[in-house]
Amino acid sequence: MPKKIIVIKKNIDFIKINKKGRKYISNTLVIRKLFDKNLNDSLKVGYIVSKKLGGAVKRNRAKRIMRELVRRNMHKYGKYNNYYLLIAKKKIFDTSFKNLEEEFLELLLKNE
Repeated sequence: MPKKIIVIKKNIDFIKINKKGRKYISNTLVIRKLFDKNLNDSLKVGYIVSKKLGGAVKRNRAKRIMRELVRRNMHKYGKYNNYYLLIAKKKIFDTSFKNLEEEFLELLLKNE
């Protein structure tokens, strides 16, 4: 089990993950993964929700959904020393949480 889940806050980390990370796409989410041996057995997770999804209320709801997905599943299925970037799509609001969780786990476990 990873020691910590750290939230990415620096823009340079987002840019690095977008350039070098592997991209996995589903109907509701896009996940980018990037391995970094310097993370000291921790996970770094970032969330991106664009203004295309709607106003502030909708964007905040999407972030809450993604944070809950990470909170429930990342300690079990996340890999050590990785950056994860979760990007929301519009269908995130129309899908049940159970289906979101299944899609999230499917993306998380790809190519491992």
